Amino acid sequence: MVAVYDSYHLARCLTALAEQANPPEMEIIVVYHEGTGDISFLKEGFPSNRFYRATGLLTQARMLALGITHAHGEIVALTVDHCTPEKDWCARIVDAHQGPHAAVGGALEKGDQADTAVNWAVHLYDYCSYGYYQNPVRRGQARELSDCNVSYKRKVLTDLVDYWSEEFYVPLINRALLAHGEKLWFSPDLLVYQHRSIDYRRAASVAFRRGRAFASARLRKFSLAKRILYTILCPLVPVRQMGRLIVNTVPKRSHLNALWRAFPFIFLFSTLWSWGEFLGLLAGRVNYRISVVEE
Repeated sequence: MVAVYDSYHLARCLTALAEQANPPEMEIIVVYHEGTGDISFLKEGFPSNRFYRATGLLTQARMLALGITHAHGEIVALTVDHCTPEKDWCARIVDAHQGPHAAVGGALEKGDQADTAVNWAVHLYDYCSYGYYQNPVRRGQARELSDCNVSYKRKVLTDLVDYWSEEFYVPLINRALLAHGEKLWFSPDLLVYQHRSIDYRRAASVAFRRGRAFASARLRKFSLAKRILYTILCPLVPVRQMGRLIVNTVPKRSHLNALWRAFPFIFLFSTLWSWGEFLGLLAGRVNYRISVVEE
């Protein structure tokens, strides 16, 4: 798990994991940034968990890579601090991995954060990938899985270590798995609630910065011609994403009122993401420095 928000949300997530029904044998690894605040009470309250403090300039993908590097289990499950899983989440993950699938994920629902248009916009466009992870989800093969609710067989991650040793971008890892002939699997039995509340300015800043970081991460695998092509196509990203949003959400007929309220913000954040991608493809990003300490 990565802690990107605050100690309150981290405490709630750790409590949900500690209270799992019929839990398998597991290790819980928390990579948190120094800006998270004082979490000494969590280290005392969850002494069996392992905490790693990251400092410096970094991305969430870098924090995920650090956590996965320190994990030892045959199954690696990922979530973030402002999410809480259902009580049987861990047991169901183990059951799902009895099959041949390289990665297994499930649905995301909005939690108990304020019922604002901005919160709905961030939930639908960012965490639900333009409604793709929004309930109801179908059981079967998937093209994407969320970093808030995904698990991998350790062996397939080891085989792809060159893709994620520095930064673990879940969308890029999932695409690499599909390119290598592996299967992603959706299970409606796996459910996670997303609780993060965010204001307009913060959401806009996050959209731009994450777009730039995502594009920068892709550059390692791009030829010059592909880089130029994707840079030219960046202005079309919001149009494509709005089409995805409509296709993914309208047939489900859930939260449609919230969708219409949030639609202008979704379009705005998608546009800011695309401009971040544009800058990331042109110039990359500022190099970051990081250190990590186990505590």
